Amino acid sequence: MAYDNNKAKTARPAATRPRKPRPVAVVMCNGGCDLQGCKQGCIGCGTCVGVCRKNAIHINERGVAVVDASACIGCGLCARSCEQGVIQLVEREFTITARCSNTEKGSDARLVCDNSCVACGACERACPAGAIHVTDNHAVIDWSHCISCGMCATKCPRNVIRDAFGIVAER
Repeated sequence: MAYDNNKAKTARPAATRPRKPRPVAVVMCNGGCDLQGCKQGCIGCGTCVGVCRKNAIHINERGVAVVDASACIGCGLCARSCEQGVIQLVEREFTITARCSNTEKGSDARLVCDNSCVACGACERACPAGAIHVTDNHAVIDWSHCISCGMCATKCPRNVIRDAFGIVAER
């Protein structure tokens, strides 16, 4: 039996599904702390810098890790290696972050950090979506409700709440 080479062969297109955007790493610490005093923020150890395969993290002049969002691929190696647990993966569309992980009372937090959350609740009251709450003496954002309007950031008296990529909202 001979094979007929004249038959038109139709190639099936490869299955295409939309790719989910990869998250970006964010360090939940502003770096205003006295590194000897705040035990819950970034300690500048550089472990995250060492594990990042894309060189997307560096230690800034304040001794705190900073992520270059344009270089970050969201693999999560830095978050898993952070001994302080202050690096989180955030979906790129969720741009507002509360950059403090200190759970001490406001008066105590102020002593070790000039940018710590003091649990005043101004952000919570300002949020039209009910997406931010003061939990364990610091602001925590529920990204499933956040609409990234920035109202919480404009009301934060300590500049704890910021755009995920470092932009502070104007008051």
